[in-house]
Amino acid sequence: MSITMKQLGARFDAASDKMDPVIEKKLNTFVQAGVGYEKEAIQDYHAVDTGTMLNSTQADKQGKDEYLIGPTTNYAPYVALGTSRMAARPFHVKAARHMNDEAKDFFTAEDLGL
Repeated sequence: MSITMKQLGARFDAASDKMDPVIEKKLNTFVQAGVGYEKEAIQDYHAVDTGTMLNSTQADKQGKDEYLIGPTTNYAPYVALGTSRMAARPFHVKAARHMNDEAKDFFTAEDLGL
């Protein structure tokens, strides 16, 4: 059985409308772990000078089941993507991969309403 991204998105949206408090708490726990993964990746790439970017890393709730995780400093994109004078240090990619791997063990199909 194949499914399009639009259909998958609709399923996730429908599942989020039925999210019970236990699952919501589980999601919040996972999001906070994601903040930790992001900070760990920033440190792994030695992207810490004063600690401002590391300390600004947080989770910002965008919707009922949607979060934006990352540093809030204005120069974070330049560190992550690089410039003409500095190589990229893609900490965001490393953290996203770590979260993806952890999500497979953290959430069940039942949690997602599938």
